[in-house]
Amino acid sequence: MEPRQRSLGLKLILVGALAFMLWIPAMLVHGLVFERSTRADSVREEIYGLKGGEQTVSGPVIIAPALVETGKNKKTGEPILESTYFVFTPSALKIDADVKASQRRRSIYEATIYDADIVAEGSFGPLTPPQLRSDIKEIQWERAAIVVKFAANAALKGVRDTPRLYVDGKRREATFEPGVNLSALGRARSDHVIDAPGISAPFPIADPQKPFAFRLSLPLSGGGALFFAPAGEETSVSMKANWPDPSFQGAYLPDAREIGAEGFTAEWRIPYLARSLPRSFPVDEGLSRLDAGKTFGVRFIDAASPYQSVNRALKYALMFLGIVFLTFFLFEATTGARAHPAQYILLGLAQVIFYLLVLAFSEHIGFEAAFAGAATATVGLSGVYAATVFHSLLRGIIAFVAFSAAYGLIYLLMKSEDYALMIGSVTAFGAIALTMYVTRRLDWYGGRGEAQGRPREDEV
Repeated sequence: MEPRQRSLGLKLILVGALAFMLWIPAMLVHGLVFERSTRADSVREEIYGLKGGEQTVSGPVIIAPALVETGKNKKTGEPILESTYFVFTPSALKIDADVKASQRRRSIYEATIYDADIVAEGSFGPLTPPQLRSDIKEIQWERAAIVVKFAANAALKGVRDTPRLYVDGKRREATFEPGVNLSALGRARSDHVIDAPGISAPFPIADPQKPFAFRLSLPLSGGGALFFAPAGEETSVSMKANWPDPSFQGAYLPDAREIGAEGFTAEWRIPYLARSLPRSFPVDEGLSRLDAGKTFGVRFIDAASPYQSVNRALKYALMFLGIVFLTFFLFEATTGARAHPAQYILLGLAQVIFYLLVLAFSEHIGFEAAFAGAATATVGLSGVYAATVFHSLLRGIIAFVAFSAAYGLIYLLMKSEDYALMIGSVTAFGAIALTMYVTRRLDWYGGRGEAQGRPREDEV
């Protein structure tokens, strides 16, 4: 058959099959993005660890040893006493955190670290043991300690200076130690040993029924995220940072926040009933009850990270391969010119390599510059190739414009997280609608040239 008599319907099916075939190398690029992203996360965690890691501040609280009755001696009738600990939370806790964030670079990867000046102030008292605990015989207030719990022992790397403690407005000399200071509390039996990361200092209490105010300044560094636990009966946290891309996470969202190009401010307020924690409770190993499932705060994300943007665009790789191929197919259908399947494959490979170029260069020069350079090179190459294949400068220009519009949509998909699905869906619908309109009068069977004005035999 002559070229113009060949079935355009079969050619369209072949073009669709080629698009699916080239989708496979696009998914291989997706795997490469995952690998590079995993490596970047690993390096980022290493940098975080040098500054103390993602910090979680729980406290301050007071921990005091106690003697509880566990039974009676069968011979003497005397009570059997065992040691344990009780945690007492502040009646009010207000935390102010002034955070200075910056980026630290290792090789081609970057991580967000910060120095935070944290001031926790509030009040304790009256200090009462848990209700309905008639087995408590004695609380040794003279051996109490003030404790601030962290997320892990490695977090101690982030303590930049000695914390300063003020009680009722007066500086109190407190010798803080890493972890819970068992020497101050007195060792209990092994199953009651407190093994919690953080800092603690001896804090003997003369009268537990007398309330007192406190103020604790804690210079703390970390990386990636800063979280707090609602340790107070009424807890309020105010955070100010010079980072423009916060991600508020955890058990509570901020009640108020302002985000700008220079940074953000955020405020949380957690009332007593919302924190799901009693005023006092027996300690558990690790003090997990204090913060498990209750922390809140912010992650300092990098919105310019190329991996998330490239991954988002790769989800629509098949659609854009289809748009490029449809452009070539419509030239064939409307002009009578023909493109070989090998030429479709070369054109499609250029689109696949585009994602690889964006990924490779964005790790060095940033996403915006990498996308602009890769898109310009790919669109220019595709336009020149179209002009050569169809022997027409005009068709090359039309292809250049069409491909430029397609890559503009790719950019929107990469940058828009909230509207990516809508943009992709509308684009797909528009491409199908345009194809239907342009090909509405085509003879898909390819016999119009030899049977002009006559119905085909299989249509009678």
